[in-house]
Amino acid sequence: MWSRQGLSSHQSRPSLRVRYRHWIFKLPIARNYRGMVVGRMILFKGDESEVSRTLFQHELIHQEQIDRHGIARFYFIYLRDYLANLWRLRNHDAAYRNILFEKEAFERQGETGEDGDRQT
Repeated sequence: MWSRQGLSSHQSRPSLRVRYRHWIFKLPIARNYRGMVVGRMILFKGDESEVSRTLFQHELIHQEQIDRHGIARFYFIYLRDYLANLWRLRNHDAAYRNILFEKEAFERQGETGEDGDRQT
């Protein structure tokens, strides 16, 4: 099992909260997801032991994106990209995977945060 020690640069944020086994994943719209960021909170569907390092890192990248763009702008761009992709691609999964913020998070989620090497 991995530990969050390698992600310590992100743990210094006092306002960042992480919640496990969150009720939001019982809603039909969130049922198929394992994690999401809502404002300054990272929510996970499973227990702490069920959350992989890669998933945790993916959600932390979204927090970095929120820090970079601000909460309102992040969600505006995220929703705009999703809707434009959905219109163009006519497929939810493809639309989701082509959101600019998701593309960045998927590209970077293997980073350790320690030395910049990618995990395989």
